[in-house]
Amino acid sequence: MELPFIKCHGSGNDFLLIDEMEHPLVLDEAGRRALVIALCRRDTGIGADGVLFHQSAPGVDARMRIFNADGSEARMCGNGIRCLGRLTLEKTGRPEVAIAVMNGVLRVRQVTDFFPGVVACETEIGPISLDPATLPMVWSGDKVVGEGIPSLSATWRFTALSAPNPHLSAMVEEIDREDLVRVGRLANGDHPLFPDGVNVSLRRVLGADALFVATYERGVGWTHSCGTAMTASTFAACLDGALSFGQPVRVFNAGGQVICTALWGGETGAHSGLLAGNATFEWDGVVQFDLSDGLNPLRRVQRIRDRDDEIRAYERFKGACGENQ
Repeated sequence: MELPFIKCHGSGNDFLLIDEMEHPLVLDEAGRRALVIALCRRDTGIGADGVLFHQSAPGVDARMRIFNADGSEARMCGNGIRCLGRLTLEKTGRPEVAIAVMNGVLRVRQVTDFFPGVVACETEIGPISLDPATLPMVWSGDKVVGEGIPSLSATWRFTALSAPNPHLSAMVEEIDREDLVRVGRLANGDHPLFPDGVNVSLRRVLGADALFVATYERGVGWTHSCGTAMTASTFAACLDGALSFGQPVRVFNAGGQVICTALWGGETGAHSGLLAGNATFEWDGVVQFDLSDGLNPLRRVQRIRDRDDEIRAYERFKGACGENQ
């Protein structure tokens, strides 16, 4: 079977975007997972953190299904929805679109003044909840804010929240990638507190409106960035009082920078966020595959169109982010 795709990324978090409105996939769920795993492998496949499926759905402009590199399906993806939202905006010609995700409907709009030459979008992120059961997390209290979890770390103090993906975020003075990977593996290795696993992030406050976030992503491992993790970490920093709710925050990551705004929903708990960042299309391709070959189902990958202008513009943007990366 032959399947067109777009290789894209948000803050270095890279995906393969497949437009099923134009090219429907007739696969059962097991076949879809097998295809995702084969495509995302960086040794024998194309290589990506995940696959975005652009689908139709009633009452909205598009539906997004996001699968991680290990074949697991995520509830949402803040970096991915910007890329899929861009495709939807281009196809509809509208300034704002509604995208259905696993937990509801989110709106995406194009941002015109992000950085010269960089196509960027802003998306809603939510709902955000402090209820441990929404992660799920096995915890006796009604929330986890600045709490120690000795089975993960002797020193880090964690805040747990769903956004809507499950997240743990800890504030540190310095970010140690090896420690982050070690704790991320512990939290996602049949840990009794996290039956479905959890994304683990470290955040470092850079100023009154700036943050650095590094993430071990469930189903992926260490990643250049995670959109919902950056939003969750911004929300956690606001709970700490280090940042302010309703204030746009520059969130730096290993792949670049985004703008996050944490929105407090009051006593109702209807919390949410806004996430603005690049939605870069790097190249268009076509892959031929045969899932009957369980060892290596990919037959041929052909690059159809290179988007060098977008790649160069994003490299200039990363350079402008400077040492905060």
